[in-house]
Amino acid sequence: MKSARWFKAMLVVVVVVGYPALMHLLLTSGQWPVSTLLLGLAPLAGLPLALLAAGHIAWGVVTLAALVGASGYGWHTLLHNQEWIYLMQNISMQSLLAWGFGHTLRPGHEPLISQFARRIHGADYSPLVATYTRRVTWAWALFSLAMALISIILFAFAPLAIWSYFVNFVALVLLVLMFVLEYAARRYCLRGVPHVPFIKGITLFWESSHPADGKS
Repeated sequence: MKSARWFKAMLVVVVVVGYPALMHLLLTSGQWPVSTLLLGLAPLAGLPLALLAAGHIAWGVVTLAALVGASGYGWHTLLHNQEWIYLMQNISMQSLLAWGFGHTLRPGHEPLISQFARRIHGADYSPLVATYTRRVTWAWALFSLAMALISIILFAFAPLAIWSYFVNFVALVLLVLMFVLEYAARRYCLRGVPHVPFIKGITLFWESSHPADGKS
């Protein structure tokens, strides 16, 4: 069991680090256009496959057909502009994250991080925690939006290698740094509030979101 968990963790690390590194190599070399295009399209297939796995057969089939149709129709153009696929992939991901955090900041809605904290802290959830988590939700929304805007600016005005280096390496470092800074800010701003380790927090959130059958 322990070896299986280590294997899954290593697989995640390989994907998170290996995919951007391989994409950077392919994009900047320009020697394997077909492989670059297929690798860029691969993550886009995640949505229809996720829909199919979740039992949404109709939506999954329609989405998959649309992806295959659009890729086939524009294959020749995309083959000579593989970077556009990865730009769309990068911008879509960052925009989705910005929207995911930002739309919960509307009046009358509970911020996303506040929802997370309420489920984890339970009785320890307080106005102080609510204020802090609202600010953190703003921070993540603005961070994601900034990553998308920087990517667009670099793509438009900088050499391809610079843009690729940013989206494949620098953005990942900034993401890790964002987690570290948020952790430090949380420990400082929420002194006296019981601290829940990150992994345990994820476990508690998952359990609260998916209660076992038969539990009230």
